[in-house]
Amino acid sequence: MTDQRAPALRRAATVAFVLYLVVLAGAAFLPLPSMQLERGTGPSYDLALRRPDLLGGWEVQRNVLMTIPFGILLPLVVRWRYEALVLACFVVTLVIETVQLLVSAAVGWSWRAFDVNDLLLNTIGGLLGLALTATVLAVVRRPSLPPARRLVPGGLAAALVAWAVVATVTTPPMRETVYACDESPAGAITALPGGASAYAGRDGSVCLLADGGTASLPYDAGPGPALTYERPDGTWEVGTAQPGDVLTAGVGGPVVELHEVDGSGVLVWAARR
Repeated sequence: MTDQRAPALRRAATVAFVLYLVVLAGAAFLPLPSMQLERGTGPSYDLALRRPDLLGGWEVQRNVLMTIPFGILLPLVVRWRYEALVLACFVVTLVIETVQLLVSAAVGWSWRAFDVNDLLLNTIGGLLGLALTATVLAVVRRPSLPPARRLVPGGLAAALVAWAVVATVTTPPMRETVYACDESPAGAITALPGGASAYAGRDGSVCLLADGGTASLPYDAGPGPALTYERPDGTWEVGTAQPGDVLTAGVGGPVVELHEVDGSGVLVWAARR
């Protein structure tokens, strides 16, 4: 991957890479803390590594897809040895996760969580992109193999991707997705401030209703807003939380009251911005 590249290709790749980094930064760091409700009483992190399932829903696939362009474009922009390119695929997502944790610590609440599973999936995405570019360049230029000792990082990267593929293939089928808003309430309807309401689906999922809008959330929905709507008295948000979560309406604002939903373990809330 250190051969001389055509200047036109490198310039085009550099422009595309810069645009991609802007999009990546937006996806990783927006919305800013000042634009969200406070969640919890401090920074949160998840250090429990779970087996990857590349077909395990949009959140997993998004974490993989968002770094594939990084792996594709980086070898076309810089002339690093492939070991450095492999390391860069890990470092870029480590930097993102670390910045999210440090900002959460600075503002005093869980703006973003440090998640080793996101770190794993982002790294896999970068390695997949790197492998795609490497394959194309190998076909076009037929470079010679590096010394065996330099193949170790590539072997480890290939083993990581292979593990993710095997884990995906052997993952048990996902449980049926239930959209609570498409069903009749499984229990009593919970009334919320701001004219909103919520009820549970048959699997513990939750349907949120507010000013004509609806949102179906899974049985394990985490803390965060799901609906935003306007009323004469201002802008309101409706969302979910888990037992033990503490949410406040804005930085230093009052604690948001959490409400139970009959038939679900998910808590719901409504608050004015």
